[in-house]
Amino acid sequence: MTLGTGAVGLNLAVASRIFLLEPQWNPSIEDQAIGRALRLGQKAQVVIIRYIVANTVEQAGVLSRQQRKIQLAGGGFGKGKDMPPETLQSLLHAFNVDGPSVSRQA
Repeated sequence: MTLGTGAVGLNLAVASRIFLLEPQWNPSIEDQAIGRALRLGQKAQVVIIRYIVANTVEQAGVLSRQQRKIQLAGGGFGKGKDMPPETLQSLLHAFNVDGPSVSRQA
């Protein structure tokens, strides 16, 4: 099933394989799909397989943007304690939003 159709509160605790065929701009969509199989009652080891075609937009753009969003979210919610503090400018850049130039004033 696609990630869109799978985001409707399904409990797939009998699934043991997850195939991610198309990277999503929002990494939480993929996390949600993985969480559908990692439910209470899951007895099998869950294997996640991500297909990536080399030298494509997905590899260069989407996956790197996903990683950046994960890092920013971790820092914003206290999970990335070793991460240097992010500025508004870097957040705008990560989400590809044009915003005003931001300077830090003490």
